[in-house]
Amino acid sequence: MDIQIANEKATEVLRLASHPMGFLASAVGKDNYQRIWARDGVITGLAALASRDLDLIATFKATMETLGAHISPQGHVPSNVDINSGDVSYGGLAGRADTGSWWIIGMCLYSKYTGDRSLLVKYKSEIQGIHDLYQAWEYNNKNLIYVPLAGDWADEYILSGYVLYDQVLRFASLKLSSEAFENATWALKAENVYTSIRDNFDLSKGSNLAGIHPSAKKKELEKGSIPYLPASFNPAGYQNYFDALGNALAIIFRIHPNAHACLDWVESRQLNPIPAFYPTILPEHPDYHLLQQNYRFDFRNHPHEFHNGGIWPMVNGFWGMASLLIKGKQEAEQVLGRIIGLNSLENWDFNECFHGVSSLPCGVKACTWSAAGQLLLSHSIYKGFYLID
Repeated sequence: MDIQIANEKATEVLRLASHPMGFLASAVGKDNYQRIWARDGVITGLAALASRDLDLIATFKATMETLGAHISPQGHVPSNVDINSGDVSYGGLAGRADTGSWWIIGMCLYSKYTGDRSLLVKYKSEIQGIHDLYQAWEYNNKNLIYVPLAGDWADEYILSGYVLYDQVLRFASLKLSSEAFENATWALKAENVYTSIRDNFDLSKGSNLAGIHPSAKKKELEKGSIPYLPASFNPAGYQNYFDALGNALAIIFRIHPNAHACLDWVESRQLNPIPAFYPTILPEHPDYHLLQQNYRFDFRNHPHEFHNGGIWPMVNGFWGMASLLIKGKQEAEQVLGRIIGLNSLENWDFNECFHGVSSLPCGVKACTWSAAGQLLLSHSIYKGFYLID
C-alpha cells in the first residue's frame, strides 16, 4: 500500500470532520459523534500537529477553545460539547477521569509544536483547577486517582479503582504542564505520580511489595510475574487484564519499567493487530456478568468486539508509536501496515473498531481517531513526532 495515498485518505477524514468549533468524532452524522469530544478531539489534534497541516492545526486550536470554554468551576473538562444545541456533557453513567489530562496534554503539545502560547496564557487558572481536582480524586493522598466504573474511554468495560491508563495520562499532563510553565510544584507531583505508578503496577519478576495494596500485589506475584502493567486494581485486588492503550502510553511517556519485555510478550501471543484489552472476556467468565450490566443504550461488548477484545486503529496507532520508540522503524512499519489494512476496508471506511477474530467492522464509520491513529504513527515514523522529550 502506498503510504502517501493512505495518508491522503486519512487526512481527508480529518478535513471532513473539521468544524468551526473543532474536530467532530466522526465525519458522518451518527448518534452523538457529531460533537466536540475531549479525548477524540485531542488525539485527532495530535495527528494534526504531526501532519504539520496548518488548517488542521487551526481546527485543533478551536477544539481546545471549545472545551476550555466549558470547564466547570470545579475543574471538570467536558466529555463533549454538542455543536448544535451547545449542551455540555461531563459524562454518562459516570464522570470522565481522563478528559482533563487529555486537554492539558493537548494544550501543552499545541504550544510546543506551534510556538503559540496564547492558550496557555488564557487558560492557566483552568489548568491549575484541573490539577487541583485530580489531587482531590486521590482521596488517600497516595498519588493515584481513584476512577469510577465507566470513568474513562473504556466506559463500557469493567475497570474501576486505580486504572493504569488514567494514572499515566495524569503523569503526562503534570510533566508537560510543569515544563510549559516552569512550575516546580507540578514537576514534583509528576515525579511522585511516576514513582507510585511503578510501585503499584509493576508485577514483573523481582518487583517489591511497595504500593497501596501490598497484600493484593503479593497474591498476584505468587501466581507468577507478568511483563506488562495490569489494567487496574482496587480494594478487592488486581484486575490484571492487559490494557494495550495504557501500556502503550506508559512506554511512550517513559514510565514503563519493562517496555521491551512487554512488547516481546505481545509478539509472543501474536496479538497483531493488538486488541484493546486481552484476554477477551467470554460468557462463562465471572466478569462477563459485570460487562453485560455496564452499558447505557446497547450492549456492544460481545466477545472480541468493542472494548472486549475488539481492535481499534487508534489504539494500534499508539502501540506502533511505542514499538517505534523501543524496537525501531521496522516493527513500527509492520503495525502501520496492519492499521492501514483495517482503515482501508469497505472502501476506506475508517471504522471505529473491528472484530478481534474476523476483523469485520463493528463500529462507526469515518471515525476521526481511527484516521488519527494511522497519521500519528505514520508521521512519527517518517517525519519525527514525539509526545514527550
